[in-house]
Amino acid sequence: MRFLKNLSIRRKQTLIIMLTSTITLLLVVLAFVGVEAFNFRGQLTEEMSTMAQVVSVNCTAALDFTDAKAAEETLGALRVEAAIASACVYNEQGEVLAVYQRGGKSKNAQYPPVQPSGHQFRNHQLWIFQPITMQGKEIGTIYVACDLFELNDQLKRFALIAALVLGLSLLIAFFLSMRMQRVISGPILQLAHAVRTVTLEKNYSVRATKQSNDELGQLVDGFNEMLVQIQARDLALQTARDNLEKRVAERTQELENIHRQLVEASRRGGMAEIATNVLHNVGNVLNSVNISTGIIVDRVKKSKTSGLARVVDLLGQHAHDLGEFITRDSRGKHLPAHLADLAQCLTADQEAMVSELDSLRRNVEHIKEIVAMQQNYATVGGVKEMINVVDLMEDSMRINNSALSRHGVEVIREFEKVPAMNVEKHKILQILVNLIRNAKYACGESGRPDKRMTLRVVNGDGRVKMSVMDNGIGIPPENLTRIFNHGFTTRKNGHGFGLHSGALAAKAMGGSLTVLSGGAGQGAAFTLELPCPTPENPHE
Repeated sequence: MRFLKNLSIRRKQTLIIMLTSTITLLLVVLAFVGVEAFNFRGQLTEEMSTMAQVVSVNCTAALDFTDAKAAEETLGALRVEAAIASACVYNEQGEVLAVYQRGGKSKNAQYPPVQPSGHQFRNHQLWIFQPITMQGKEIGTIYVACDLFELNDQLKRFALIAALVLGLSLLIAFFLSMRMQRVISGPILQLAHAVRTVTLEKNYSVRATKQSNDELGQLVDGFNEMLVQIQARDLALQTARDNLEKRVAERTQELENIHRQLVEASRRGGMAEIATNVLHNVGNVLNSVNISTGIIVDRVKKSKTSGLARVVDLLGQHAHDLGEFITRDSRGKHLPAHLADLAQCLTADQEAMVSELDSLRRNVEHIKEIVAMQQNYATVGGVKEMINVVDLMEDSMRINNSALSRHGVEVIREFEKVPAMNVEKHKILQILVNLIRNAKYACGESGRPDKRMTLRVVNGDGRVKMSVMDNGIGIPPENLTRIFNHGFTTRKNGHGFGLHSGALAAKAMGGSLTVLSGGAGQGAAFTLELPCPTPENPHE
């Protein structure tokens, strides 16, 4: 019925009338034909049953004497009925005694087995089985098969007459509907014309003409009243619009100034967020440097080098009789063992100090890397450059590396190969650093012994996805819809700015920042998604 939606009211009415008339006439014709067919079958069954009964009486003697020729002559009387196709007489044992075939005997003619008395319609024929009795005893059965071509011919005549009546009736119904449907479609079309005029010309002074007092007349009155109200409101709105334009312009200028201030504050806040992480990590590394320096100083103070000086002084005093001193003097005898112990202690001190010095060197290099990264990312906002997001993820992790080690968080990397992207790396770094720091706190507050964070970079469907997943305290379902709201935080000392500014920055770069969590204690997964450059536009 979808095609009816686009038809005009006039055609819909005509089509409905024609469909209703057609269905009604078809039902009447089908009922008439059905009744006629039923009556014809009943009449045919009655006539053929009477004829079979007459023939069965005439075949009594032939069956009694098993005279097949006499039985066939009796069946030959059936040729006066052109509709009878075949007939046969069965003896008491159900064997065929005599047959009749329209147009002569046929070698291929087949006859059904004996069945109880009655009739049935099968294979487009009427089959009649009539028992043959003599003195109350059944001595055989007669079978008659009658064609239904008369019924078919009669049904064809009925169908032709019905088609003619149907066509003539539909033609009359069509002309009547074309004239009478104007009573309904006329006012509707006139109202539709008025609506189209108002819509195209915006002329609310147009009025529809009322042609009757029925429901259509009420519809026209309601439409005209609506136009009166709209015209009055349109005038009032035009006056209010003129006054509002000036106020909107003033407020727009104020909002633009506030927006610039917020953007600058957001950029500075993001830089301060990264700088706080840098200073925090540098402070952690400096603690390690102080510890290594203290260990080295303590080792130097407790070194056995003074004992070595005493041995050298003793050897100098006995330089002229060194051999006799070592072999005969009690102090000289213990001198080799003392030198061995001294050498072992000095070697252990040397190894410990070399290890601490190597740790000290690595910590100083780490400080240099953190400061270098801070200098690298402390650029003016809005500047784009080609970067590798995997390297950016590694930098974000290194900025938080000391805190991750201190909290015992295991970091798992799942990085796919992704193309270089032309983006504002400072914004991305700000988002990733904040996500890794939040994941670290979530793992630390969970109390789990197996604190684990997974960093993942994948590329698919024209998007690069950078995910930070943890097995920490998780996020309750009621907080998932508020997690990116400005000022919302679940941490005692949090300010609720990091995730909000990160979501805004991701949207500004044409991407998104989303979160998934199974609930409290189920961990969380934050995903930064950005459009991937295409071969047609590699600098997208």
